[in-house]
Amino acid sequence: MQTTQELSPTRLQIMFAAVLGVLFCVLHLLNGWLLSYFEFSDHINLIYLPGFLRLANVLLLGLLWGSVATAIGGLMLMWWFQETWLIGLFNVGTSACVAALAVVLMEVLMQRRLSLRKLSDLIQLAALYALLNTVSHHLMWSVIDPLQFIAWPQILYMVIGDLNGALIGALALRWVAQHSKLVQYVRNLSKSGTKTTPTTTE
Repeated sequence: MQTTQELSPTRLQIMFAAVLGVLFCVLHLLNGWLLSYFEFSDHINLIYLPGFLRLANVLLLGLLWGSVATAIGGLMLMWWFQETWLIGLFNVGTSACVAALAVVLMEVLMQRRLSLRKLSDLIQLAALYALLNTVSHHLMWSVIDPLQFIAWPQILYMVIGDLNGALIGALALRWVAQHSKLVQYVRNLSKSGTKTTPTTTE
């Protein structure tokens, strides 16, 4: 027999956003530590694994709460960067919005919803995200933080790093979506606010 415990969708979305935000922060720090050999600067790495986590947040929680999750992780990371709060907030805002923009544009171009089980969908999304993220960050840096611009090749390095991380994450997310119901469960749970827990009776 099962009992159903009702939780408000908003409360669940806040919980998921907080958890994914912490995960984003931890993965960013681990990425810088484990893959420091490929690091070009504090914001550019040739293999940036958290890149796809930004997309996963949006794909799992929706445009608003997925962006909030990334913003939470970005705000936590501000304690590790030697930047002013203003520059840090612009970085956080840009990072949080780009993934949602990429998902919206991709679905408009495809004229259908993205499928987490289709590798071609995820690859195209990863490529679009990598391009948008690089362009938006460099436009923002050119206005408020020109010191981030070190050399022209960094634009290509950032595209490659975001694409590499996004593709690795896409393969992982597709595998989870194909071999378990976890992805669909999280998406449904964050929307419905229904939490089902099994119990036994005699």
